[in-house]
Amino acid sequence: MTKDRMTVMERVAGWVGGNLRRTGIAAAALVMGSSLAAAEELKPVTIVLPGSSAMAWYPMIVAQQQGFFAEEGLDVTIKSLDGSGAVLQAMAAGRAEFGAPGPGPVLNAVARGADVKFFYNLFSRGLFMLAGDRNDGITSAEGLRGKQIGVSTADGAEVSFARSALASVGVQPDEYKFVTIGQEGMAVTAFQRDTIHAFAASFTGIAVLKDRGVDVFDLTPEGLDLFGNGLAVRGDIYRDSPEMVAGFAKAVHKATLWGMKNPDGVLKDGETYNPQEVERAAYARALLETVNQQYMPIGSNKLGYLPASGWDAWHKSLLTTGELDAPIEDLSVVYTNEFVENLGDE
Repeated sequence: MTKDRMTVMERVAGWVGGNLRRTGIAAAALVMGSSLAAAEELKPVTIVLPGSSAMAWYPMIVAQQQGFFAEEGLDVTIKSLDGSGAVLQAMAAGRAEFGAPGPGPVLNAVARGADVKFFYNLFSRGLFMLAGDRNDGITSAEGLRGKQIGVSTADGAEVSFARSALASVGVQPDEYKFVTIGQEGMAVTAFQRDTIHAFAASFTGIAVLKDRGVDVFDLTPEGLDLFGNGLAVRGDIYRDSPEMVAGFAKAVHKATLWGMKNPDGVLKDGETYNPQEVERAAYARALLETVNQQYMPIGSNKLGYLPASGWDAWHKSLLTTGELDAPIEDLSVVYTNEFVENLGDE
């Protein structure tokens, strides 16, 4: 496993390094850009995240701490909520301009009339895993028929993911039960008491389970084309202030590339958001390596690109599981790549 990780991380470093070398950005231009932005009044905006991990959401934290948001004229406040459902509710209520929800909850919200636009892909290789405890003796997703599956929130992206994963192997929604147990630490106790036989968790949650002694077994079926959480904006902001969305995307894009090259800098910036996570340096560094693996674009896709095939897979899966009552006729209302296409490999 260490060899595989190093192979991926070497590829990350090579990919990022090549892109940075090709741009040849002059230091003088950066200074000039920063000076111009400083002379302008910054626009206050808020982004809500579906969790409190500094490593999982480091591009926003780095963009804030390194001044990349400020260079785009934005004064960004970062807030942590509990799950994608809470993120979308905060956006709908006008408490945040931006959020980082999962694609499943976004499709559900749009189908119910929500005015939101997904515009940047963070976790291109997925965010969640259907995790079991090896000691339970369950070795596949099919073995979860008649079992209880733990989720952190009742309306989070992990619920859509778990339903989709189980449906892909023929396990129907009436053949299992979700149990909302809260944060990952509670899942440890739930496994020990046999309250749950699997946990639909993000890779940060998996790290917590492993760290606390659960012998995690990956029950996720192969072949799922389901990417993870990304950036979304309220529809009114998208229509009325596209330059704000473009600037937000540019700052996050720059912060991601910076973070891939500067893990120590990410750890330092992460202390401002979640010092408890970062104080265990070895754990935080391993988590960051996994994050960068999941952020890496697939194939020839650009960093942040939202593949139509991934949206089709999510859409089909939600229809299959009954989460969507009727198809969304035009998925282009849900997402856009226009801001990613205008980004360079800075």
